[in-house]
Amino acid sequence: MVDPGSSMNPQVERTHRVMLDAARELLAEHGPAAVTHLRVSETSGVARATVYRHWPDRVDILLDLLRSGADLHFTPPPEDLPLAQRVTGLLEKLAAALNGNSGQILTAMIGLAEWDDDVFAALGRMRAFGPRLLRDLLAGGLADGSLTAATDIDVLMDALIGPLFLKRLLHHDEITDAYVGDLVDTVLAPHLIG
Repeated sequence: MVDPGSSMNPQVERTHRVMLDAARELLAEHGPAAVTHLRVSETSGVARATVYRHWPDRVDILLDLLRSGADLHFTPPPEDLPLAQRVTGLLEKLAAALNGNSGQILTAMIGLAEWDDDVFAALGRMRAFGPRLLRDLLAGGLADGSLTAATDIDVLMDALIGPLFLKRLLHHDEITDAYVGDLVDTVLAPHLIG
C-alpha cells in the first residue's frame, strides 16, 4: 500500500487523494460493499491498475479510509503519569477518533463485517491502533503493581473500550472527555492499588 504520508511525487499524491475521495464518496453513498477497486477506478477516473498499485487489497482501501478519517496512530502517554491518567488520555484520543469521520466509517463497516471477509479483515487489522496500546498500558500496570494481581486485563480492556463504541456507534452520541473520565473512574479505579 502506498503511504500518502511518505515523501512521494506530487502527481502520485494528487492521484492518491482523488482515489481516496472517490472511495469516501462510494462509502458515504452506497456503504462499504461499494468500495472496490473497479468502483474506485470508475468514480475517480483513474486506471484500475493504479488503484491496485496504491491498494493491493480491498482491505487496504478500507483501512486508508479509516486512517484518513482520524489520527489512529496513537502515541503512548508519558510514562511518568499515573496509570489512570494515561488510560484516560488514550481513551480520550480514541473517543475523538470515534466522534469524527472514522466513527461513521466504523459503523458502516461493523454492520457489513458479518458478511464481508475483507471488511472483517480490515477491522481486525485496526486492532493495531488504540486497543493494542491500551492493552499494553494495562499489562504494564499489572506488571508494575499499579493494578491488583487478580485483574483480568482482557475483561478490563473490554469494559473500558466497549462503552465508547456502544455510545458512539449504537446510540450515535458524542463521547465527551467528561464521559471518558467517569468511565475510567467507574471501571478502572476498583482495580488500582494506592
